[in-house]
Amino acid sequence: MPRPSASYSAGNPQTTRAALSGFALVAVLLAVLVGLGAGPAPAGAATLEPCEATKPTGPTIDLEGQLSLTPVKATRKAWKRSGIRQKLVKPANNLTGRPTYPVKAVKYGAAARVDLKGAVKLTHKGRSVTVGGLSVVSAAGKPARLRAKLGGKQIDFLAVKGGKRVFKSETGELSRVGQARLSAKAAKLLNRRLRLTKRQRLKPRTAWGYFNLYSLYKVTEAEDPTVDVPEVPPVKAEPGGAKSIAAATAIKWYVRDSFINYVASGEGTRVADGATADPPAGSNNLVYSFNFPFASGWTRPEGVDGPEDTLVKGTGTVGFAYCEHGINFIVSNPEVEIGDDANSRLIFEVTGTDNSEIPTQRAVVTKLLPSQAESHSITDNGDGTTTVHYEKIPGVIPEASKGIFANFYQPDDPFGAFTLTFTYANGS
Repeated sequence: MPRPSASYSAGNPQTTRAALSGFALVAVLLAVLVGLGAGPAPAGAATLEPCEATKPTGPTIDLEGQLSLTPVKATRKAWKRSGIRQKLVKPANNLTGRPTYPVKAVKYGAAARVDLKGAVKLTHKGRSVTVGGLSVVSAAGKPARLRAKLGGKQIDFLAVKGGKRVFKSETGELSRVGQARLSAKAAKLLNRRLRLTKRQRLKPRTAWGYFNLYSLYKVTEAEDPTVDVPEVPPVKAEPGGAKSIAAATAIKWYVRDSFINYVASGEGTRVADGATADPPAGSNNLVYSFNFPFASGWTRPEGVDGPEDTLVKGTGTVGFAYCEHGINFIVSNPEVEIGDDANSRLIFEVTGTDNSEIPTQRAVVTKLLPSQAESHSITDNGDGTTTVHYEKIPGVIPEASKGIFANFYQPDDPFGAFTLTFTYANGS
């Protein structure tokens, strides 16, 4: 099935796990409120097509871990005598203060095999050799072996003795610690390729460092996510004495930063039907807010009849997609209801497919708290009109709508903000 035909803008994916689908089940509907992008996407007709991969979902695979090799005093002494320097090849890194190699793949059995990412480059007086293709073989009751590709050959590079091996089959976790020493074959190849003199040569069983391996590999059969479809809210009734809103110069929706950063790993957002995205901002250079054209509205200003009672309607569509996690939504035609804190809310027309399936319907997305806006002003323009401005009214998750987020967020959890500016005629 083809991917959505509308264009999307996306940030650079940054993940720390090989599979995040466990979180994705919880976040099935987060993308209703998440946006990102390198810049405003081109406007177009609001259409929604399924992602290439649709339900049912496949199994969730949890895969993570790393091997750290911490040089000991004997290691440093041997390298100094030999004049050898080592340089890590990414994604191997030294972020924790010790050479670390991330887990690439795992296969458990009588002997577990853990493949690693990255390599180490050894240099000596203009000559170098890269030790890559790393994999750990570990069986219960036996020394572990770190195998590597060296000089075009796959050999046992290090032998790991002592320490402890722990394997938990129920959680898919393996740990192995001990002292790693250079194998005779590896010492011979390194001495020859680096042209080490007799005094400089590495000896078999040279201490290489403290070996600390942790790997997690667990397959969980997937359950198709279910969606608690929220109730359709009633249309706000216009009270007697309400004044028609002539224009709204700001109908701006800010979304929670962490949501935007999460969706940045997916296809991103698009705008359509006149909605626009603000310029990218922040350290991640992502779009965090969207604007909607004014459609209609009315207001009954605060007075003897009671608190302010306002409805401002906008047009336009924002789409959100993270197909790898089954998220694929558009939200359209906002309705901003302003009263006291108990009677203010943001409503969208929501359409979802894939694992975020919701039929096209109106839904309350957040409650709004006008009393907590960053600023609020009422200005008599001197021309028979009045302008009302709210700057960043905070939004929170309402009890009735937490199902939109697969119950991941609790009632009254903060979620974004809304800025609104509108003008009405002063006459009756």
